[in-house]
Amino acid sequence: MKKTTLFNLFFCFCAFYGFAQTMVDDFESGAGGLVSNAGGITTAVVANPDPSGINTTANCMEVKRTGAQWWIIGGVNVTPDLAISDTETKYVSMMVYYPAQPDLAIRFDAPDDNSNGTGTVRALNAYTTPNQWQEIVFEIKDNDTGSTSFTHGTLFRLSIHPDMGFENVPAGQVLDTGGTIAGYIDQIQILDSNPLSNDEFKLENDISIYQNPSLSSFRVETRNNIKISDVSLYDMLGSKVKNISKVDTNAYDMSDLSSGLYIVKIIDERGLSVSKKLLKQ
Repeated sequence: MKKTTLFNLFFCFCAFYGFAQTMVDDFESGAGGLVSNAGGITTAVVANPDPSGINTTANCMEVKRTGAQWWIIGGVNVTPDLAISDTETKYVSMMVYYPAQPDLAIRFDAPDDNSNGTGTVRALNAYTTPNQWQEIVFEIKDNDTGSTSFTHGTLFRLSIHPDMGFENVPAGQVLDTGGTIAGYIDQIQILDSNPLSNDEFKLENDISIYQNPSLSSFRVETRNNIKISDVSLYDMLGSKVKNISKVDTNAYDMSDLSSGLYIVKIIDERGLSVSKKLLKQ
């Protein structure tokens, strides 16, 4: 009786664990999971450039540019197709390795294995460890600006934007059109919960910028005893703005700046960073 009970518990645990995470592709079986791309991009399965630390697999997906379009897409098949209801919240986790911070996104709403979809969803966390593997997480949903749920019923593929070049710091495309600079993606999984550490995930919610949009100055507001060690401002070309001055402990003057969109990079005393968009009127 005891053996049967233990076996049943073990079986339930395995069933639960299998449900909790689904491996989409670790590229150990070759390039069979790579499906149609779009734009000036090449994808291939190659040897892991750094099989150490958090990602020791033998192979990974290599991404290179052949064109300058922001929207280049690398397709990865989800097989078998995955049913997701609009009441479920699921996440995509992937290992990422780039020479600098890329602007990453995924389209989840493709109607079949070989279509791109339209709704672009950016990652929940930024890539901050150049030339090292880092886990990057996306919430599976229709798009970033509309519905916060996935309403299409079935996930057929992941249409990955590997290098959009707008919201990374500094902004700009990381991969060159000559194909001499590559990015790498590996260990793509679908999860039932967000695997990001509490510190990383909470920092985004513990730091806010007011007023935004702003006419002349903005304030960095913190919660939960977060202490700021540095605040820097970048224009959308990736250049650090030099003529920003601190008014008091939490306020910064930007009255001399031209109207437009800027990126505020905020670093706390632990070295964790978050980037926020700020509109100067």
